[in-house]
Amino acid sequence: MGAGVLHGMTIGVTVLTALAGGLILAVTPRVWLNDSAHLQRWQSSRWARGMGPMLLGPIIAAAAAVVFTLTVLAPPGTGWSAYAPLSGTTFAPAEPNSADRIVSALLLGLVSGATPFLATADVSVRRLPDRIVIPVSMLALGLIITGSVLGDLPMWFSSFFAGLFALVFFTALHLVGRVLRVRSMGLGDVKLAFIVFAVAGLFDPWAPALVLVAMMLISGIWALIAAVRAGRVRGVTIAFGPAMLSGMWLGCLFAPILL
Repeated sequence: MGAGVLHGMTIGVTVLTALAGGLILAVTPRVWLNDSAHLQRWQSSRWARGMGPMLLGPIIAAAAAVVFTLTVLAPPGTGWSAYAPLSGTTFAPAEPNSADRIVSALLLGLVSGATPFLATADVSVRRLPDRIVIPVSMLALGLIITGSVLGDLPMWFSSFFAGLFALVFFTALHLVGRVLRVRSMGLGDVKLAFIVFAVAGLFDPWAPALVLVAMMLISGIWALIAAVRAGRVRGVTIAFGPAMLSGMWLGCLFAPILL
């Protein structure tokens, strides 16, 4: 099977997974919001109750899959190889196998499909629903473990450790905020951290650092706009989930160019 066909199939699986996930979330807001007041606020938004979130996921998936396929699964040839005379072995960059392609497509599609719903929920009801974040996190972890066992590329290890480190780091920030009684990371943001940085780790080992910078810049600009609109600084808060998610995708898409 030609490389072009394999790349097309990878992109197609990613988009279809995002579409399927978005469709499930679009018809089950009563289940994953699990709060009548939040559901009412969700349904009062024309964007939220319309087709927008469901259709935006596949668009994100297509962009992410194209960049991922061209830069990770089919990177420009470097022509390098290394010969070890003592062992008589020639080393060359690892080539992706079927598991690398399929599992990464499922993971990117899963997160892409959930992204618009998580961002919209955090803006409209100021909550990242556990009934989305936790299942997506568990599925993502399962896919990463599967990829590390069956795949040939080293990206699975950088993905796992990036997600794990982010989870520990943001948990510590949350606990410090609780102890000092200052506003810091919410629990929903802490739970989302694993997904955000694990996805970034697939694209490049240094992509999580770029994602961190991007999400901080986005949240800072958003907070400044909110403060200007409110005419004050004290007491102004923003939903951090959309900044994390948009920072994740921007960091992933631009990592191959900037790193």
